Amino acid sequence: MDDAVDELVAERRRLTHRPPDDEGIPAFAYLEVRPGAAAEDYVHRLRAVLDPTLAIAATADFDAAELPTGGIPDWFARVSGQEPPAAPEFAAAGRERYAAHPGTDGPWELRDWLSRFEPEYGMRGWAWWDITAPAPDRLRIWVDCGTEPWFAHLDLLWLAYTAGAARVTPPEVVESVIWSTEPPAG
Repeated sequence: MDDAVDELVAERRRLTHRPPDDEGIPAFAYLEVRPGAAAEDYVHRLRAVLDPTLAIAATADFDAAELPTGGIPDWFARVSGQEPPAAPEFAAAGRERYAAHPGTDGPWELRDWLSRFEPEYGMRGWAWWDITAPAPDRLRIWVDCGTEPWFAHLDLLWLAYTAGAARVTPPEVVESVIWSTEPPAG
């Protein structure tokens, strides 16, 4: 499990520090996003959720009755409820867009979403790598998916939409050289 925690720590570091181009990973997947707000605000929201989530994943006892969710932004906790109280417009609209996205089963509850990050039994098919801005109105969320053409990503899609995406494309696996040529976002 120490290797899994080390990977979570490295993933968390990549939230704020762009990895070097020579990491040796041959391919990444990206989800292309059209944010419904300023790109900087959107990127900030993604990182504001992932940072405490990765910290929880590295330190929490997932068998406990409650997880220490105090660091999770209130808007994300609210939109990720079974019967969520009023959430900000961007999050509520994202919840609806996620529900309308092909292949989704409805909204995520916070505990279920967080469980995907559990190092021992988590079922994430991806690890955060970076976010780039290939065009002024588009962002790309880059993830390490082990070069698999299909991987579990509905948890990432939930975050992408509830952070304020107007549209998210399905993941596409490409050579890592494409990532390295794109300008970072935020």
